[in-house]
Amino acid sequence: MSRLLSSLVLLAAALPAPAQEPADDQPAEPPPPRRVFVRAGGVGYVDWALPVDQVRLRADFGYDFRAPTRAEFFYPRGRPLGPGLPEPERAVDFQDHTLYLEKVVAPDWSVFAEGGVRFLNPDLNANTSGLADVNVGFKYAFVNDECQTWTFQFRTYLPTGVPSRGLGTNHVSLEPGILGFVWLAERLGVASEVRYWQPIGGTEFAGPIVRYGLGLRYDLIDGDGWQLAPIAEAIGWTVLGGHESRLLPTGRSAVLDSNGTTVVNVKLGARLDVGERFGVYAGYGRAVTGERWYRDVFRVEFRWLY
Repeated sequence: MSRLLSSLVLLAAALPAPAQEPADDQPAEPPPPRRVFVRAGGVGYVDWALPVDQVRLRADFGYDFRAPTRAEFFYPRGRPLGPGLPEPERAVDFQDHTLYLEKVVAPDWSVFAEGGVRFLNPDLNANTSGLADVNVGFKYAFVNDECQTWTFQFRTYLPTGVPSRGLGTNHVSLEPGILGFVWLAERLGVASEVRYWQPIGGTEFAGPIVRYGLGLRYDLIDGDGWQLAPIAEAIGWTVLGGHESRLLPTGRSAVLDSNGTTVVNVKLGARLDVGERFGVYAGYGRAVTGERWYRDVFRVEFRWLY
């Protein structure tokens, strides 16, 4: 009998102890905070869908802009029937330098403001520079997880640029839009946007415009804390109303209907993201349709998450 009891004691000691159930009053350990990386949806021209605390410096260089009065999207109708440049214009080059600030105010919500200066180099009118139109708005990410982000964005443009110098549109514009980013694979992501630009006021030249775009990003080099990603994008605009002026070879200005005009640009570039906070983009775009805004555009931007 004593031998049997000894064997039972040894067997019980060898068995694993039962798992301990947590006490009802013991709080569960919270999950680690979600880390947001600069690479999460960053392309070049499609707006970034992710609401995040960021500062962005951007420079755009556009060349051979043949229809800057179209729908009063870039600047307004010229004088004497509008508030714009004094002489009919054949083409302009421009450089826009902007500062963008975004702040998260609640989970998946952010507000932003953007403004800067424009340098305008027309063919016929005098060169000029100064404060351009500013814009403010908000983002709401109604879907936001590790694989995808879908966001409603609303932007309001304010007429702070001087229209008689080609620095602004001279009217308020409202722009609701849907932004998205989806990781298709570990290194391949696609960005998308659809935005509707509606001028409030302006002359009879002003008209609504739909903008739409797709961008592909492939993390070609994924190093220790940094990524180098080639980016290819297509951005399109379809004008739904308004007019534009064109300077004829005779020197006279003609007014044309802008309704139905579609412009498509192809953009190629690369983004370097370093760590979780810093990113830089450089790229080139060219019009691929007969109708266009500008023929060529170059963009350089620096982004910092704070």
